[in-house]
Amino acid sequence: MHNSFTTKEVGVCGAAPKWAALINDQLFPMARRELKARDIQDQAGVAKGLALVRVHGGTHDPVIRDEALVDLGSGNVFYTVPLCEAERQSDCDQPAKLAFVIDDAWAVTLTGRQTGQSLKRLLAIPDTVTICRDLEAPNDEEISDSEILLHSEGPVFTKCQASITVKINNQPVRFVRRDVTALEVKETAIKQGVKIDVGCVLYQSKPDGGLGPAIRDDEVLSLQQCDTFNCVAPDDNS
Repeated sequence: MHNSFTTKEVGVCGAAPKWAALINDQLFPMARRELKARDIQDQAGVAKGLALVRVHGGTHDPVIRDEALVDLGSGNVFYTVPLCEAERQSDCDQPAKLAFVIDDAWAVTLTGRQTGQSLKRLLAIPDTVTICRDLEAPNDEEISDSEILLHSEGPVFTKCQASITVKINNQPVRFVRRDVTALEVKETAIKQGVKIDVGCVLYQSKPDGGLGPAIRDDEVLSLQQCDTFNCVAPDDNS
């Protein structure tokens, strides 16, 4: 799990989501979505002689055989019982409970379809906080408040400060703050290898390919993902 407010880059394609299981009211990271029941118990430090039971919404919870393959996307909330007390019931016809995780906090629900906003409210996270899906990659994926989130696609998230990538003279430049001055835009671009200097003039590109008015150095910009700018010498503003 991640600590709060680490810096993340938006838009990571193809990286696998992280998984976790809630066992006896303790949260344990899991290597992948599908594992054998005994492997889940081993990763949680469950002693031999105990059986894994998946928690459902009804009154009967099915005991899972040690060698059975468990799909955490179909329910990741469990408890254990001594084997001698385990009643091997048939599959429960009630939905399994689902644990969603943001950092090390978790909440259980029967609703596997959430939005970014409903998930934050489920875990009492302020609306002003940005969350990202926690991926098996250096960078995670920013989640908007309106985005549909399915438990089956990964239940583990983290609070994050997503970086914003814009293009300056057709070169990508990353920012960790949305609100910056035009001078800070140029200074950041220079540090990331764009061949300009602070005396150049910054223009924002229009959707039709034209340029907006020159931007003063002290003007504060609210950057958006994929904004594009041109930055040219004062005598070369064509």
